[in-house]
Amino acid sequence: MGKQINYWLGYEDFLPIAQAALDSGCIIIKSVGGKLVYGNTLDIVTKDEQYYYFYVPEAGELNSRQLPSGDECIGGYDSSGNVVIEANFSYRNDDKKWLSRSRLYVISGYYNDGAYISRPESVTKVYNKLVRVVKKIAPYTELTDTYISTRDEDYLQEKEWKHKEYISPEFLELKLSQNYSLR
Repeated sequence: MGKQINYWLGYEDFLPIAQAALDSGCIIIKSVGGKLVYGNTLDIVTKDEQYYYFYVPEAGELNSRQLPSGDECIGGYDSSGNVVIEANFSYRNDDKKWLSRSRLYVISGYYNDGAYISRPESVTKVYNKLVRVVKKIAPYTELTDTYISTRDEDYLQEKEWKHKEYISPEFLELKLSQNYSLR
């Protein structure tokens, strides 16, 4: 369990979120070729890598581990997952016209030898600040999609589905004018 906000936004819209993390004292981490790369400037965030961790140093020590494949990793339901915020931006597939969902995510805590260790308050504070940035960049917007019903009473009839999503103006325009789907 944890806290998360899902959103649809691209690389350029992700940069202010990463900058807010840096301004809050975070170190940005990404995986490149199975190795973790650390940075404390915005240039670590690149278009070719969508997935990042924002490490909150005041929350505690960050311990990476090595997978059987030899790749270095962090995160998960352990001490390293308790001091990071997972973050990413959406992948845009122009050939198939779809946009991937992205998110900010923090775990609620983890168990260590039967004792529950809660997420540090400093991580929650940074997470909440980043959520406010996301909500400014990608407003909560009502969308209407269509689907084909599989219910007995209206089988194979086209139906409307209304839902609200955090989506950037750029991606909203792609969805509405060019019929991109959200995945």
